Amino acid sequence: MKAMKMLRTLGDREAFYFYEAVGKPTGQSARDLSGFLENVKSVKPESLMFHLHRRDFQNWVEKSLGDSKLAKRLGMVASSKSEDVRMNICEAVENRIKELKESSAEILVEESSVVVQC
Repeated sequence: MKAMKMLRTLGDREAFYFYEAVGKPTGQSARDLSGFLENVKSVKPESLMFHLHRRDFQNWVEKSLGDSKLAKRLGMVASSKSEDVRMNICEAVENRIKELKESSAEILVEESSVVVQC
């Protein structure tokens, strides 16, 4: 059930809004991890570095989605070359989405295979 919560779609108030700098929005936003991943793939490198330095990615993932495991992984992304940063963020998010989907699929299989005996 926790995996489903982390994969849910958030409302506009909880969405992640990408910026290049303070007061300079990119116009891109994400309401779930998949949307976040797609935006990370296309947003300008300046935006990635801006948010990485401010720990915005980690804070959003942990506070809005409740995923401290992914937040920790994002916190370990080194802010070196911008394309390496993009690749490392994408890899962390892709792996986590896969883990969460597998986890939620296991729960669904377990729930549907419960046998009720009378």
